[in-house]
Amino acid sequence: MNHAEDFDCIAENIFFPIYEVIAKDILAYSKITSGRILDLGCGGGHLGLSVLKQEKGLSAVLLDRNPDAAAIAEHRAAQWGLRQRATPIVADVSRIPLPDGSVDLAVSRGSFGFWPDEGLAFSEILRVLSPGGKAYIGGGFGNLDLKRKIVEKMKTVSPDWPECVHRKTNGFTAEDYGKILSGLGAEFEFIDNEEKGFWILLQKPRRMEAVS
Repeated sequence: MNHAEDFDCIAENIFFPIYEVIAKDILAYSKITSGRILDLGCGGGHLGLSVLKQEKGLSAVLLDRNPDAAAIAEHRAAQWGLRQRATPIVADVSRIPLPDGSVDLAVSRGSFGFWPDEGLAFSEILRVLSPGGKAYIGGGFGNLDLKRKIVEKMKTVSPDWPECVHRKTNGFTAEDYGKILSGLGAEFEFIDNEEKGFWILLQKPRRMEAVS
């Protein structure tokens, strides 16, 4: 079993219930019902596909730099009957192979702490977002009950979890992300609580000033 398969096995068998809850939160925040979404660091595609299941007017690009993950996401899209609305691509968030203004909603769960260049990544996200387009990026478990259940299950898989994951991430705080996003001229706010986790809610201004 390779790394992508290991990750997907955990996502499918332990984390699976959270994606529907988070997808509902994303749609409630964005109020976007048509157009294109972009799932960044999609892994097996659970989050992006969960959004598609709940909103039939959307299509999705499922982006991951691991070709094995993109292949798993493509297979899952077919299993879920969403293949015609989902396009997996192999790419890095720091170089998104999509035209300017071509994405209405960008989403990501659990990958942003591993991005090698956060400033470049968010600059790319803003570039591909349409004017007024939104992003919902961060990490969480949907609600406290799901968090408790998942933590209990993951402790049996890895007693050092989630500390082992935290050690691998950039360790950025809301203040760090705020400085990056302010420098890019983005409109943003944070969700940061025990119930929902930590999320960056980002909107591309309809008219962005050039940032030197």
